[in-house]
Amino acid sequence: MNHGYSSLFKDLTANLFAAIIFFAGAVFGLFTGFVGWLAVIGFGIALVLFFIEQNPFVRRACFIVMILQIVALLAWLLFRLILHWTFFAVIYWVIVVAIVLYLVFSGLCALNGKSVPLPFADKLIDSVVK
Repeated sequence: MNHGYSSLFKDLTANLFAAIIFFAGAVFGLFTGFVGWLAVIGFGIALVLFFIEQNPFVRRACFIVMILQIVALLAWLLFRLILHWTFFAVIYWVIVVAIVLYLVFSGLCALNGKSVPLPFADKLIDSVVK
């Protein structure tokens, strides 16, 4: 499905721009695994793009990346700083890998014009994006 063109970059399709946002979110999510405060940078970039971009498909991608960066930051704070035992570090890495895999899969689906629902937050995302 074609979602038109980005309002920020006129020559860039919304599908490709959303995929780029998902892939960039996956890279920031992977780096968050090593240095957790990088989630704040990924959140900030997605937040700026959310308010600048007018295409709903791209805004949805930005909002999903923002939610997942918040989850990654909270997991880092809880499992790496507060509970820093080895068992909790493994739980943290499982969370980070799940976030990165979801973002990569979402990026691949966005290239085809499809959006992957985020469990437990899909209605929230739809209400905020519209």
